[in-house]
This record gives sequence, structure tokens and C-alpha cells, in this order.
Amino acid sequence: MIADICATGTLPAATTTVRELAGAPGECPAAVTVQGPGGTGKTHLLGELTTAWRRAGLVVLDGVPADPTALPAEFAVVVDDAHRLSGPAAAGLAALVGAPGARIALAYRPWPRPAPLTALLPELGAERRTVVLGHADRAVVRGWAREQLGEAATPDLVDTVLGHTGGLPALVHPVLRALARRGIPRGGAAGSAVPEEVADRVSAQLATVDEETRALLHAVAAGAPLEDEVLGGVLDVLPGHAAELVTAARASGLLLPSGAVVPLVAQLLLGATPPDVTRRTRRRLLGLLVERGEEPLDLARRLAAERVRDPLAARLLERRGEAALADDPALAGELLGAAALSGAPVAGLAARRAQAAALAGDLDGALQWADTALADPAAPDRARAAGVTAAVLAQRGLLGRAAALCRLAGPERAGSAALALIATGAPEEAAAVLDGARAAGGLPTMLSVSEELTAQGVLQSLRAGADAAEDIAAALSTLTRAAALLEPVGRTALLVDTPAALAALVALHSGELGVAESVLQRAVDADLGGAPCRPRHRLLLAWIAMLAGRMTRAREYMAMAQDSARSGPAQDSARSGPAQASARSGPAQDSARSGPAQEGGGQLEPRDDVFLRALEVGLARRSSDVPALVRAWVRAREAVVRHPVDLFTLLPLGELVVAAARLRDGDRLRPHLAEAQALLTRLGEPQLWATSLHWSGAQAAILADDPDGLRPHAAALVAAARTSPYAATLARAGRSWMRVLTGDVDAASVVTAAEELTAVGLGWDGSRLAGQAAARAVDQKARAVLLGCARALADSTGCESAPSLSAPRQSGDAAPGPAPASAPAASGVLSEREREVARLVVEGQTYREIGSRLYISAKTVEHHVSRMRQRLGASNRSDLLARLRAELADGA
Repeated sequence: MIADICATGTLPAATTTVRELAGAPGECPAAVTVQGPGGTGKTHLLGELTTAWRRAGLVVLDGVPADPTALPAEFAVVVDDAHRLSGPAAAGLAALVGAPGARIALAYRPWPRPAPLTALLPELGAERRTVVLGHADRAVVRGWAREQLGEAATPDLVDTVLGHTGGLPALVHPVLRALARRGIPRGGAAGSAVPEEVADRVSAQLATVDEETRALLHAVAAGAPLEDEVLGGVLDVLPGHAAELVTAARASGLLLPSGAVVPLVAQLLLGATPPDVTRRTRRRLLGLLVERGEEPLDLARRLAAERVRDPLAARLLERRGEAALADDPALAGELLGAAALSGAPVAGLAARRAQAAALAGDLDGALQWADTALADPAAPDRARAAGVTAAVLAQRGLLGRAAALCRLAGPERAGSAALALIATGAPEEAAAVLDGARAAGGLPTMLSVSEELTAQGVLQSLRAGADAAEDIAAALSTLTRAAALLEPVGRTALLVDTPAALAALVALHSGELGVAESVLQRAVDADLGGAPCRPRHRLLLAWIAMLAGRMTRAREYMAMAQDSARSGPAQDSARSGPAQASARSGPAQDSARSGPAQEGGGQLEPRDDVFLRALEVGLARRSSDVPALVRAWVRAREAVVRHPVDLFTLLPLGELVVAAARLRDGDRLRPHLAEAQALLTRLGEPQLWATSLHWSGAQAAILADDPDGLRPHAAALVAAARTSPYAATLARAGRSWMRVLTGDVDAASVVTAAEELTAVGLGWDGSRLAGQAAARAVDQKARAVLLGCARALADSTGCESAPSLSAPRQSGDAAPGPAPASAPAASGVLSEREREVARLVVEGQTYREIGSRLYISAKTVEHHVSRMRQRLGASNRSDLLARLRAELADGA
């Protein structure tokens, strides 16, 4: 019975087994056969067997003896490439079988199997030993690599060598020897360059392959699947003959069992073949595959990369590129760029390339491509290009221009046109646009219906009067429905603004933080609006967290927003603009690898940047970190200049108004406030949108000690309080602030106002109001009640930093400084409370600010400082600060 010594193709195991067989001549089998594709080590194994037999005392003959009668008593015949034996040679070898002392070893490929070999193999007897070789696996290659390279044989290097050679021993060993001679490249990888000696070996092996088999290997290397009908069509042979050629290629060892050509061989084969031959092969292959209903995308991309203008490839790439817009806009842009290289008209692709670039986050590239389509009256898909440009311009504060472009995009974008008009103070024109779109009819889409609902929801939010509360609730409902409707297709929608963001703004302006957070979280989960809108949603979530006092969470959302911008555009074909393409390849061609004229990664668009800078200002103000507040204020001033005031940026404007008053720089924002007031006037003084701005104006007037400036804002809040519960809450809180700042502290009314502020989402403001009232209260019992209220509200809302006193600094106070870190353990000289006070004194906090942070009065702070001066023996304030710094350093 035939015994398979090695069925897995591991040459080392086969060598060991053969040595065992040859080690005892008396037990050595009469016949040994070695089968395997070319380059798998058959000749090497025969050499091992020959050496072993000679050491055992046998006479070894290389080939069939011409005179069998002259043979010694014990001999061995070794025949390599037995698949090439002639009939007489095979018959002569068969005659030796069974002779006393005769040993026979044959090596042959699995194909071809000519008649002489087919007849010879049964004659070798049932007891012959058969060794089957194949391509080496990773474990074997790793062993060989360690023998050649030692510790330098890293797993990555082994994988690289295995990937290049396919595990063919005839290639693995030369590659490892080359690496051992020239050293391992930096990084431990084998690199992609083929060593010269390996290239020579492959070229020599290819020279032994017949032309038809070589043509088949070339076709497979060029991308042909291992299917008889396809290969027959490419090679212009019958499918049956193509199957024989596949078998021959496998027998050569150059075609892997997986059906791929050994990568090194494919690289050299494609390099040695004239490029026009490879292009013809690929075009013919593409036609065959498309004809039978396939979509060979990789093949079409290869042709595009070589700038082969092929209509089939262009249509395929264009079709697949448009389909990819929904799931992978970066890929869509690459495919559409490749379609242009394959001959598709550049103007016909421009609008879709603009959409792909915008969805991938490269808004500069999007504008360039869209402008290409808009500038050509004959270009198709101009409506799409207009919509892309409108969405980008909206993020850059050009809402008036965005409205005009949305109208150019057709009735289906009427909702976005109306929304942009509302935001800039033209509600009547917006309503007319919506009415005109309804009259025009047309087939509605989810996008058009959602945009129309969004515009309707914002219009509802503008209404004022006795039913204002109901209108606000209706607006929230309409906007939430618009956001839900858009979720299935929201990733591909380029919007002037998302209904989720606007629903959140309406909720924030009405004190419904829970609603705002819920709708935004759904938008984040659905990726509503794709990459351009990710920062928008996260910044609004950060705003909610800031108002609620969750400062750490707010900073996390801000970081996410900036990361979203950084992970946007990359330099690839999808997101490059036409200017770069034409510069590289002229008007008749396009470049699939041209980069955008201006990288936008990491830079938020002006609309988002305004919110980010206002958040930085708000967080610094709430932490009483004046140096950080000053730095943030400088950046915020630049952001405000870059983005004009519109209805949807009143929240950040209000936060900056308060910060400007805190820093005595209120005049800088007066033009913007005037613009905001004019906008609200054009919109009919909508209570919802005006209330938050009046609340900010009131706080700014309180900080600036400006009763005249406070009066109009207080009057507006009182007027709105008649119909708006949120405005009523703010109005009562404002009155309470005024009384507190004049020294009239009514603990019960302050507690009520603070709790009402917390109930509408302004937990930090509520805790701050109670804390300031406690610092000014004279009655000890009232102070305790107010301190308890401040702490309770801070705990209930998750406030992470104690609110600071926002009253104007007195002339003798020290300049405020950054918020303190957690207190270190006391060293023994100062008590824990004194150390807390000392740290804030060293950092420059005023007595009032320290009292507000620690929920104690300014007078108590003064007593603590006096005791510390006596205990430390400080002679003056400078000496006290030096001693406090030393004491705090020792304690740390």
C-alpha cells in the first residue's frame, strides 16, 4: 500500500522522513516517489536521499542506466522530472523494479501525467513510499527565517516574506538570503523591492514556461478570475484548453492553490509585459465580465489608474460612485474621480463630486466642484451643485446667498430656502417660498418633506401672543418629526441646518434641556447630516452640559466636535477640487489623486467655531478662571467677526455679552447686539428667541452695574412672562438678582428663584444665585439656608465647579485667577479650610469670589486670611503670599 509521508507540503518533515528511510539499507523501500509543483523542493529532497544512500554504501545512478547488465549488486537510480520520461526510458526503469538490491527514486510534477509515467507508477509496487510537497506555510517560513536571520525574523517580516513569495520554497530561500546579506530594513519589514537575484531566478523560471501558460499567468496577474469560460475568452482558447493551462500553471508552482499568481511573480510578469498588452488584456476582461452581468470594480479602477479611457469602465465607476454616496462618501469621490479618468465627462460628474466632498468633510473641495457645475449653464445636475453650495455657505454665515442657491435648486429645496430666509429676518418671504413650492406640486421626497417641516417648525416658534406656549410646543413637535423623518437618509443629506439642531435650539431657548439632549442624541446616533453636521450636534450637547453644570462632559463634547473636524478631509481623489485636477491633467483629463487646495482638517466652520469659542468663554467664566477667560475671549472676538449674527447664533452671542461685561469690554459687541436686535425686530420680536438674549443682557448689566442698561432687558422679560413660563422664571430670577446686589436678601424668594432656574435647565445659574445671596446675607440663619440651597442645587444638577460671585470687583480686590485644584493634605500649620482659602488667595481670587466658591461670606474669608497672617508671622501682603506658597508646596 502506498504511504504518503508528507501530505501537507512541509519540506523539513519530508526531509527527516526520507533520511530515516535511507538510514537502514536493509529496511529501505524499493521505490520512493516525490510529487509536487515546480519550486517546492523536489530536487532538494532527491539530493538528500542521494546523499543518505551513498553514505549507506549504495551506488547511486543519476538517470536510467544505458546497460542494466553492468549494474552492481546494490544500486539506486534517481530520476528528476520523471514527467518528461520517454517511453523507452520508462520501460527500462520498470525493468529494474524488483531486481535484488535495486532502489528507485522518482520526482515529478502533478501535471502533466504522460503515458510513460502513468504506466511506470503501478510498476513501482504497492510498497513504494510517496512524498507530496507543496507551498510552505507560515510556521515553516518562520523556521527558515530564524535560521537565516536569527532574532531579526520578526512576525511582521515573516508575514511580508510569506506574502511576497506565496510560500514557494524556491523563492523564500533566495529572499531570506538576500535579507541576510544586506540587512533588515528599518522597521523590520522586507520591503516591496524584489532583490536582483530573486528577480533573475523568477525570470529564469518564467523562461521555462510555455507561451500559453505564461499568457494565462499574465491574465490572472492582470485581474482575471480563475474561471475556464472567462480565461478562454481572454486568451481566445476553448474553455477546456483554458482548464488545462490552469493545471499547468499550478504544476509550475507559480499559481497558488488560492488561484492567485505568486505576488513576486505577478509583479515581475506585469513589469516585463508591454503595458499596451496588459491594457488590452484588462479591457477585454472587463468587457467579458460586464457582458455576463458582473461589476468588476477593482479592474475598472486599475484601468482608470493607468488612464485608460474605456466607456464600460467609466459607466461602471460612475454608477458605483453614485451608489457609494449613501455609505462611504470618500469612496464615492474616489470612484467618480476614477470615472473621469476613464473618460466620463468632467462636467457631468462635478455636482456629485461636490456632494461626495462635502459629505466627506472637505467643504473647500465641495465648493470648487460645485462651482464647476454652476458656472456651466449646460452642465447637468446643477440643482445638486446649488444645494451643496448652499449647505456650505450656511455653515460660513452666508445664509442670504444660501437661500438664493436653494431656490435655484428647485421647489424640492424650498424648505431650506425658507429656513435661510427666516434666519436672516425675512419670514414673509420664507412663507411665500413655501407656498410657491406647494403650488408647484411635484413628487415629494423624505428630504423635501423634512426640510419643509423644519421651516414650518421655525416659523411656528416665531409666533408671539396668548398662545405662545402652545406654539412653542407645536414648533418642538414639528421639528422633532422632521428630524425623525430624515434619519433613514440623513447621512447623505446636505442641509442648511439639521432639524435636530434647530429643535435643540428651540428647546434650549424655552428651558427644555431634556428635550434638546434627547433629540440631539438621536441625531448623533443616526449621523444626521453626515460629517459636516457632526460638530454642530456635539457642540450643542456641550452647551446643554455647560448650562446644567456638567463641565467635564461639556469639554468632552467639545473635544469630540474638534475631532470630527480633524477626521474630515484627507488628500485623496474624492475630495480634490477641479482646479487641482485641471492644473495636473488639462481640460480633457482629470486627476484622481489631486489634493484639495486648502486642507480643512481640524478647523471648524465659522458657525460651529462661534459656538466652540462661546463654550470656552462660558466654561472659563463659570470656573472663575479669569486668565483662561481672557484667552478664550480673544479667540471668541475673532469668531464673532467671521460669522454674522443670525437667528440660530443668539445663544453664543448672549454668552459672549455676559463675558464682555465681566471683562469690561462690552463696547466691542455693541454692533453685534444692535444687529441681533434689528433681526428680532424684523422677525416680530419673537419671545422664544429674544428671551435668552434679554437674560444675557440683564446679567451683563448687573455685572457692569448699569441700571439703565438693565431696564430694557428687565422690561422685555416681564412682558414675555405674561405668555412664556420660561421668561417668567427668568424675570423672577432677575428681580431676585437685583435685590441681592443691593443687599436686600430675602432667603425664601432667592431659594424659590434658584430652584426655578434649575428646573428650566439653568442649574449652575441657580446655584450661583443662591451662593451670592449667601455671601451677602447678614442673618446667620438665612445664610445657612442659602448655602444649603446652593450646595443642594449643585449636587442635584451635577455641577462640577462651585459658582463664583459675579458682582463687579472692588478696587482693592486682587485680580482673579484660575480655579483651584483639589486641596492637598494639610501639613499641620494650617487647617483644611484655611488651606482652601490660602490656595485661592495665592491664585488671585478676591474675597467675594473665594466666599462664593466656598459658600462662605467675604467677611469670613477675611477672618481666615487674618488668622493665617498671624499664624505664619507675615508682616505684609507680599510676605503672606510668599509664606502661603511655601506652605502649600510643603503640604503638596
